[in-house]
Amino acid sequence: MKVCILGNTNLGYSWFVLTYKQGLQLNGHHVMEIDYKSTSMSELRAKLLYEKPAFVFCHLTFHQVFPVSLMLDLFRDVNKKVGTRFIHQCHDARNVDRYMGDVSGAYHMAFVGTHGMVENCAPAWGIPVYYSPYSTLTYEKMAEPAKDLMFTDAVFTGSRSAHLDRKSFLDRLSKKIPIKFFETMGKGDLRNRTPELSASAKCILGFCTGHEGLPGFLDVRPFQYLGTGACMVMRKFMDMDKLIPSDLYFPIDSYDDDAVEKAAKHYNYILSTDTSQMQREAFRFMQAYHSSKVRIAEVLKRIDEI
Repeated sequence: MKVCILGNTNLGYSWFVLTYKQGLQLNGHHVMEIDYKSTSMSELRAKLLYEKPAFVFCHLTFHQVFPVSLMLDLFRDVNKKVGTRFIHQCHDARNVDRYMGDVSGAYHMAFVGTHGMVENCAPAWGIPVYYSPYSTLTYEKMAEPAKDLMFTDAVFTGSRSAHLDRKSFLDRLSKKIPIKFFETMGKGDLRNRTPELSASAKCILGFCTGHEGLPGFLDVRPFQYLGTGACMVMRKFMDMDKLIPSDLYFPIDSYDDDAVEKAAKHYNYILSTDTSQMQREAFRFMQAYHSSKVRIAEVLKRIDEI
C-alpha cells in the first residue's frame, strides 16, 4: 500500500521521518515523502490528490508552518475526494499539544508520546489517540567499532545549553570526569554515525531535561543509542522501567549533586570493566521490542482496528 510521510524530510535527520519510513518499508509498504516546510499548500494538495496515498503520517500540522485551520480543511478535502486518511504523531515532552481543537474529519487518529496527551487530547480532538513512544532504527547486528571513535572520555551528543537543568548538571559533571561534547548540527555532528559511535565509545551520556510531570515520556536517546548497543549512563525517567529494564544501562534518578557523584562513579566503573555483554543485551532487547519494524507494526495494527 502507498503511504506518505509529511514532515521535515529535507533535513536528512528527522527521527520521526527516519523511523517511520524504515518501519513502514519493513512492514511492506511503499513510502513517499513530502517536505512540509518547502512545499506550498497548493503543491501539497496537488501531490496528495495525484498520488492518492492510503495514509499520511505527519507531525508538523500544529507547528504553524501553515495556519492550522487551513491545513485541517485541506486534509478533510483530500480525505473526502480520494479517501486518504491522515494520522498525527507527537512525541514531544508535553501533556497537551499545540492545538487542542476538534480535528475529526481531518485526522483519522493520533499517536502520542505521553499518557497525559492520550487523556487530554482524545476528547479535545474528537479522534482515537494512542500512546506510542519512540522506536530505535532497525539493525540486524551491531556495527563494528571505528578507530576514530574509540573515545574513553564520556560522550555527550546534543545541545549542551538547551535546557538549564541539564546544562547545570553537565557543567558540574565535567569537573568530575572528562566529557567529549558533540553539538547537534555543529562541527563533528555524529548523528549519522550513531551505530559506530555506540560500538566504539566507552560511555555515552543520555541526559534529557527533567519532565518528571510527564508520565510515559522518554526522550530519543535510549532508543537512538541503546538500540545500537551503546554503554550508557542515563537519566531514568518516570515509567521508564515499563519500557526499558534498568539493568541495560547505568541509571541516575535526578540532576542534583548526589546524581553528579553517582554518574561519575558509574563512569569510573565503566572504565575498569568489560561492558560488552551488557551492550549486546541492550541491543538485543531494543531490537526485539522497540525497533522501527516492531513499533510500526503496532501502529498499523491499531489503524486496522479503527
